[in-house]
Amino acid sequence: MTFVVNKKTKMSHTIEKCNAFALRIINYSNTSQIIHFFSNEFGPINVIAKGSRSSKSKYQGMLQPLSNYEIVIYKKDSTLSLLKEISIVKDNFELFNNLEKTAVAQGAAELYLQLMFEENDYAKFYKLLDQYLSYLQKVDKNFIIIFWRFLLRVTTLLGFSLKFDKCVFCQTTASEKIYGILFRQNGLICIDCVRKKEITESFKCSRETIKILLSLRNISDKINDIKMSQLVVKEINTIFKTYLSYNLHRRIHLKSLEIL
Repeated sequence: MTFVVNKKTKMSHTIEKCNAFALRIINYSNTSQIIHFFSNEFGPINVIAKGSRSSKSKYQGMLQPLSNYEIVIYKKDSTLSLLKEISIVKDNFELFNNLEKTAVAQGAAELYLQLMFEENDYAKFYKLLDQYLSYLQKVDKNFIIIFWRFLLRVTTLLGFSLKFDKCVFCQTTASEKIYGILFRQNGLICIDCVRKKEITESFKCSRETIKILLSLRNISDKINDIKMSQLVVKEINTIFKTYLSYNLHRRIHLKSLEIL
């Protein structure tokens, strides 16, 4: 690491090397791009790649969303960092050979762009994203289920994981009795407890949705065999977006999923 001092502003900057995923790439001016990275060491980093859109640029064709890189940056804390060097660790091009797979991969990037991370958790979230994108390329269909399982792991790391195994009050596991989700209790609630406790703020779920939710954590071996209606997919997507928004106290958008 090289330590650099800007004499004009008296601000200190460093040249840093790390591994990072490109979450979003935005064209900037006629020749440059801004890349929103998520790195293993520094978490979210916003970097400008000067001249990257030029046909003579050494970055030409290299910068792609969801690819994994080793980057060297001129790191600045209060403004855009400057990209100095970049090399591909894994291009993840296979994420773009299927529309649904692309949507749920971009959904993960979209979510990370909206989260705030604790410094001690950078490596955990980086590893989770790496594992998720790698596993996504190994399955043939029902990619949205992999995304929902990813969301469960995200909420666990954030400290408010949803529990989809039994009623949070009476502990019943009978699927025919489950009514829906009680967000303030982070779990399911049965129809008896809804009536007994006069709960009005629960999210009512369809029978098909409840069946999927109850088996979501242990569903990996049978992913390709599961059949779901489009209504169920939309309902479960709504559940996760609502739950994240409820706990993070701001609206979470997952526009990538709207095509599903």
